[in-house]
Amino acid sequence: MALNDLTLQKRVGLLVLAGLVVGLGLFSWLGVQSVNESIQRTLSERLVVARAMASHLDETLNYVLYQLQDVDLGGSLTDAPRFQKEAISLRQALARAGIFTRYIIAVDNEGIVRQAEPPAPELAGPGPARFAEIDRALSVGLPMISDLVSIPSDMPVVIASVPVYDTAGETMGLVAAMIDLDLSSNDAFNSSIIIGQTGYMEIVDGNGIVLVRTVPGSRPASLEQSDHPGRFADLIERGQATVGTCHRCHESQEAEVVPKHRDMLAFAPLSTASWGVVLRQAEEEALAPARQLGQRLLLLGSMVLVITFLLLWLVLQGTIRPIKMLTTAARRVASGDFRTVIPITRGDEIGQLSTAFRSMTQQLARSREELLSRNEELSAINSIAVAVNQSLNLEDVLVGALEKVLEVTRTTAGCVFLKSAGDKLKPMIAIGPTRIFQCEQAGLPLAGCACHQVLHHNETLMVNDASQCPMLAKDCADEEEICCFVSLPLRSKDKTLGVINVACSEDRIFTENDFKILDSIGYYVSLAIENSVLYQDAKQEEELRGELLKSVINAQEEERKRIARELHDEYGQTMTGLMMSIESLEGVNPASPLFKKRLEHAKSLVTRALKDTRRLTLGLRPSTLDDLGLIATVRSYLQNQIGNAGIKAEFVTQGIRESERLAPEIETALFRIIQEAIHNIAKHADASNVRVELKAMPGRIRATVEDDGCGFDQDTVFRHKVGTHSLGLLGIQERAKLLGGTLYIESKIGQGTRLTVEVPVAGTAKDGSANEDQVKTGGTNYG
Repeated sequence: MALNDLTLQKRVGLLVLAGLVVGLGLFSWLGVQSVNESIQRTLSERLVVARAMASHLDETLNYVLYQLQDVDLGGSLTDAPRFQKEAISLRQALARAGIFTRYIIAVDNEGIVRQAEPPAPELAGPGPARFAEIDRALSVGLPMISDLVSIPSDMPVVIASVPVYDTAGETMGLVAAMIDLDLSSNDAFNSSIIIGQTGYMEIVDGNGIVLVRTVPGSRPASLEQSDHPGRFADLIERGQATVGTCHRCHESQEAEVVPKHRDMLAFAPLSTASWGVVLRQAEEEALAPARQLGQRLLLLGSMVLVITFLLLWLVLQGTIRPIKMLTTAARRVASGDFRTVIPITRGDEIGQLSTAFRSMTQQLARSREELLSRNEELSAINSIAVAVNQSLNLEDVLVGALEKVLEVTRTTAGCVFLKSAGDKLKPMIAIGPTRIFQCEQAGLPLAGCACHQVLHHNETLMVNDASQCPMLAKDCADEEEICCFVSLPLRSKDKTLGVINVACSEDRIFTENDFKILDSIGYYVSLAIENSVLYQDAKQEEELRGELLKSVINAQEEERKRIARELHDEYGQTMTGLMMSIESLEGVNPASPLFKKRLEHAKSLVTRALKDTRRLTLGLRPSTLDDLGLIATVRSYLQNQIGNAGIKAEFVTQGIRESERLAPEIETALFRIIQEAIHNIAKHADASNVRVELKAMPGRIRATVEDDGCGFDQDTVFRHKVGTHSLGLLGIQERAKLLGGTLYIESKIGQGTRLTVEVPVAGTAKDGSANEDQVKTGGTNYG
């Protein structure tokens, strides 16, 4: 929280300082890591060189041992000529390799020197000729390279020995070469490797004695101990290589003691002998590159720190002052002064910010003025929404909406057209000069005027030319004439309900924002119109259901009266006659002709009763509908109803077989629809021909009833919704809705009627072939 209370200058300074501390810390850590890696790399390189020198020395000593193994004494240590020949050959072979040998000797299993080349009496005999290294070689029975030893003449040598065998394969002794390392010129002992100005190589044996030391190191004294004999002996015994630093204080140069200082030391043991190779170099020389790297990193870090602080000060001076000026200007803008001037002209981000700030203040000034204007308009739109939602009466909605639109747009003339059947526009309400809104083309379904373009394209249009609207005046001198108007669609979801036309005035120029507001107005008005239409439809549908309910109740009562009348007039008389016929049989001789005649009369009465029962049952619900299906029932009904009326009928099925059955509710509904249509034709149409078609299509079935009768006016029938004819059609419509289907009626007075009902079904016919049945009865064809 304290950081947030600081000024921007102090905050930026602290943050940059913290970033510098972190950056320099990271830089320092990376520098130290780099220096340490450089040191480790140098140590690793020294260890690699030491191992390479040790490997080279191993190869040289193995060469000596191989040459010794090639000596052939013929199975005898006492054959002097043979030994001398083999020894001379061996010395020459080693000399060619730069290895100087003092003596080649043959020693028996007792450690006694039997032969020597060149002859050396001081080595003969069992006394002084015995060496611990030779005893060890005899006991091991393997090729060996000894540590540095001193022979009787005080000459330090290294003894290389291999066992020799007699003709029976038994060990009879060994052959040894006494090698003087000081006089040997082999590069393994006198390496010319250059390790700076202070680096040199030492070869030490298992006792820590320095065998060889290369320049610039001093020549080792006879049997000189190294400065770390115990450490080297331990590393040789474990066969372990190492690298590190140590102190050098044992050397002398020109009779002066060299001051004590640190050396870098790399040690690698040999595998052939118990020796080791030591590489030494002054630490200050070996680590000079790493130390120089550290010094350079320190210098670079200091320079970066100083330059960063200098740049930070310059940046803060060039940034904070303009920001303070912008802050002062922002406070003035916040107080309502949008004419504040900022005297900053720069090409960087600060300059861009000041330019953007100026643009913002200018835009804010324009936006404030525009918001004040839009608030008034939005208030008017809100009043429109309130006005159109106060009533569900369509005429009241249209009058209130148009008045509010004219008030918002500050105009005095306008009208509303609503879409009717066949893409026609029907004038509903007009205010102001109405001549321009009395357009005859609006009532045409294929008109090309502006109102129909808006209806079809669903986009607001400015109409200012006679080619767009033939009702526009060519001369606008008269105040009553309208020279242009805006036509906007009344959209509701995915359909257009109509258009509103708003006349232009001399002091009113419609802008793009005006068009947006008009679109919003059209949306609210469309919702109100749709709600009103839905309300009227729901109200009419409720009235229709009431009329249908009354009609159903009346039809039920009439049907009950008819059934009661028929039962009374027909069945009662028939049953009375049957009873009298049965009573007349009493007392009559069954064998007499009179008995037989009266019995025949009784049987005829029973037959008549059965026939009347079937006719009455068929009128209520044909049994064939349950037993034989829809097609057989419709065919039978046509024959009984249309045939008796003297009308020619045709019944066609397509894509559906007579044996196929639909769902019972679908068969019942389709039969009642066809039954009602046939009943209306027989009663009202005065038709000569009737065609009934049942056609199966994918996912639905279509029933069509068509006649050539007198026809009727659909608008009149469905508008008034009174009378038997209208109630019958509305009943058909209700049955189709219950099945989720649709009803289409095409009728004109004097041109017949075509009624089509489509309902969804689960299955369809497998082909589209037509089947026509015609039955001749009484000179009339029935299909």
